[in-house]
Amino acid sequence: MLTAVDHIIVRVSDLSTAVDTYRRLGFTLSDIQSDDGEGVAYAGFGDFHLEFRETTDPSARDGLHTMALRSDDIDADVTRLMAVGLLATAPRGDTVGTLPRRSADVEAFIPLRLVEPNYETDELHAAFGHPDSHPNTVTTLERTYVAVESIAEGLQAVEQALGIPAPKPEMGTVIMSMMSVFYLDAVGIAVAEPRGAGPTADALAANGPGMFQILFRAGHLDEAERVMVSHDIPSPQRGTRLSGESALLVTPEHACGVYVAMAGQP
Repeated sequence: MLTAVDHIIVRVSDLSTAVDTYRRLGFTLSDIQSDDGEGVAYAGFGDFHLEFRETTDPSARDGLHTMALRSDDIDADVTRLMAVGLLATAPRGDTVGTLPRRSADVEAFIPLRLVEPNYETDELHAAFGHPDSHPNTVTTLERTYVAVESIAEGLQAVEQALGIPAPKPEMGTVIMSMMSVFYLDAVGIAVAEPRGAGPTADALAANGPGMFQILFRAGHLDEAERVMVSHDIPSPQRGTRLSGESALLVTPEHACGVYVAMAGQP
């Protein structure tokens, strides 16, 4: 079964610039490495990581590209997905850095990858230098967001891919959407339909349906903002979530095509 969001691939046209940008946003990134002839760098958050991968495709846009889901039985998950009509490759052996795993690619509501690790969590942390907290006080990923034109159709597609029922929709006040949040372990996958002007509508208009935002837990939002401003990043937008909690929002022009949000105490 699918157990967690393992990593998300951020496709960028200039990896050196992306690494510099995210370090200025206050994240700790690995040095640039080579994987299958492409440049790649990593940022770790507990059991999750971002994978920044350079693309030479001139038609590709910078931004969130592929969501990788962890599986405890990749053969069974591929069989289930193919049974509901989704196209999936046969599981194959590959690596994350030098650590072994099996993976399969799936054509679903967004590009998906299934991964079955053959390593321990502490080995991954050692390989990528996962910090307990980044300089911007971020500790973990809380959610990733997918913009859709119709939440009813979007929920059906995600239910099919994840094999879990859709939760009740709720209002997303910062991104101005009606959304439903699926959970794999502690990380949410929010399917969001625009309900007014805001990030969801802007992302959908600019790029069509797909992932557009990642939301992290941060220890201190004021410190996160201070780190950004000290590295010549404009002050992020401030918002209030439906729960009353504060949030920061870095817009795509300052984060390589990605909305980067942080929630926590001021």
